[in-house]
Amino acid sequence: MKRSWLKETARDLFAFGSTPFYFLVIIRAIIGKYDVFVYQMAIGAIAVFILYFLIKDSSMHAARSLVIVVFTSLFYKAVPYAIFAALIWILLLISVYYIKRKIGYVIRGLIIGAVSSVAGYYGTLYLL
Repeated sequence: MKRSWLKETARDLFAFGSTPFYFLVIIRAIIGKYDVFVYQMAIGAIAVFILYFLIKDSSMHAARSLVIVVFTSLFYKAVPYAIFAALIWILLLISVYYIKRKIGYVIRGLIIGAVSSVAGYYGTLYLL
């Protein structure tokens, strides 16, 4: 059975919010010795993990990808990058909705991602 190109693209976009990609970003930052960015991403990951158990049936791909977009955009401080990352993130959200077909699932993931981003940002300010 052949998959449609739309479904295949939607599945590919999921990688942007995957756990391996999230940790690939963190490990690369550790190698580069970008402490603030590493703390933001690590605290964000911990918050996503904790909130996953509190907010059931939510899109972890949407949550993790929002944290990635927020902190990489803050790190690079480049409008073209932020626009590109935001567009990819929006396509990921559309993909999550397209594949899962439940808007509540996506919204709960967005809530987790937003709260985790705030926790990562302010938690890092507290540590430093």
